[in-house]
Amino acid sequence: MVDSGGRVILSPGPVHVPAELLSELPPLHHRSHEFRAIMTETELMLQEFLGTVSPVYLLTASGTGAMEAAVANTAGAGRRALVVSGGKFGDRWAELFQTYECRTDIMRFPEGASANIDAVLDRVERTRPELLALTHVESSTGLLFPLQELACSLPAERPIVIVDAISSFGVESLETDRWGIDVVVGASQKALMAPPGVSFISMSKRAFGRAAAERRRLYYFDMSRYEAGRERGDAPFTPAIQSIQIVHRSLSRFKKLGFQSVMERHRKASSALLSAAQHLSLVSFSEVPSSSVQVLVIPERCRGMDLQAELEKVGLIVAGGQGALRGKVIRTGFLGIFGTDVLMRFVGHLARILKREGCRVDVTAAQDAVRTGYDFGYLF
Repeated sequence: MVDSGGRVILSPGPVHVPAELLSELPPLHHRSHEFRAIMTETELMLQEFLGTVSPVYLLTASGTGAMEAAVANTAGAGRRALVVSGGKFGDRWAELFQTYECRTDIMRFPEGASANIDAVLDRVERTRPELLALTHVESSTGLLFPLQELACSLPAERPIVIVDAISSFGVESLETDRWGIDVVVGASQKALMAPPGVSFISMSKRAFGRAAAERRRLYYFDMSRYEAGRERGDAPFTPAIQSIQIVHRSLSRFKKLGFQSVMERHRKASSALLSAAQHLSLVSFSEVPSSSVQVLVIPERCRGMDLQAELEKVGLIVAGGQGALRGKVIRTGFLGIFGTDVLMRFVGHLARILKREGCRVDVTAAQDAVRTGYDFGYLF
């Protein structure tokens, strides 16, 4: 349980790791029977929650490491890749494909704007990419991409579909096999409530076949190495043992509570915050806000002060804007791991700071929006 008056991380990631997950982690060797069981169970639970029969591989790497593994194992020089991007992390796919010398077509939408699926389908039809990569939740803007609509509308001769679910896994609906997605990557430091440094990747048979066809001199990210020991729970290289134990604890808790129930907590937390924000002169930057990342536009008259720093003074850690959005927005990741009291505290301090700067606020209405929209205790 979080100390509601102490220092709390409310950024989109890394998120606050509950003390209950960190406590009493047994010292384990990664070649022990007990840790092998944890590896196997973790990968099986990830399969279940991703909605896939394809294997899932745990990597000791950041989410970007899993993204590179996806590209390195499916792409090759001269391959045609289409990237659909709405911000910084969508652009990262293009940077990776270009690094691996693909013929990369980038389809950018304005930051925060909803994606035009018909336009994407038209580009796919005209350019016939072999690989299609996108970001499910763009954490630089908070935008939720209509993944199901696109994936289920692709033609029969479809490209290899690669999805960055780093910010969406555990929060937004994702049915990998049913929607026809080939590769999904995720990471530990978001809804899984674990420290950074662990990521995962699932690959369909079609994607793994492409990996065999594109065999090159890979070492750390050669997925065949991970496959070789997967059924025994063996990692090819020394894994982040304690962080994987924490991921295992989180997933076990989700499974006990019911995955849909956990996602509903996240949706209600995000919805309550966005509703409260309307009474604090704050609006969502994204036209289609996700439940995992909320990006709130700072009123013009308040941009002379550092809202992020002001919140940190009272122990509330949020993220600022990136690139052109620096100083214009704050980004939060209230992923439903906290009780109502933390969200109430956050809204109260936001109201106090913004009112001091001359913004119109109605703290009572804002806090009522929290009370009526999110009435939960702690997840741990």
